[in-house]
Amino acid sequence: MDTGENTYADPKQQSAEVHDTNGGAAQSILKRGGEAYEHAEKAVSDVYDKAAQAVVGTYEHGRSYSRKNPEKALFIALGLGVGIGFLFGAGSRHARSGRFARPLVKALSDIASQYFR
Repeated sequence: MDTGENTYADPKQQSAEVHDTNGGAAQSILKRGGEAYEHAEKAVSDVYDKAAQAVVGTYEHGRSYSRKNPEKALFIALGLGVGIGFLFGAGSRHARSGRFARPLVKALSDIASQYFR
């Protein structure tokens, strides 16, 4: 067991040393907290910018595709609408159509993904 030099020191002196150490530690913690906050803020901002660019790019790609292929886009939208309708319909009532809805939606989403590639 290690006994420090200040073990038998004056209690007032020990208190002053601890108080000074805690004040310095608090300043250090505040400084590091501020730096961590700035770093996190920059990281979140970067991720947001990248996500926004990806969404805009995907939207523009879908728009240009639908202008070039309006029939396919119409059938894709119709299929997605029917599939989403089946999902919501199967979720609101407990019917036997639930077992048909999932494979149908999966098939429609596979078809849609093939057209968008």
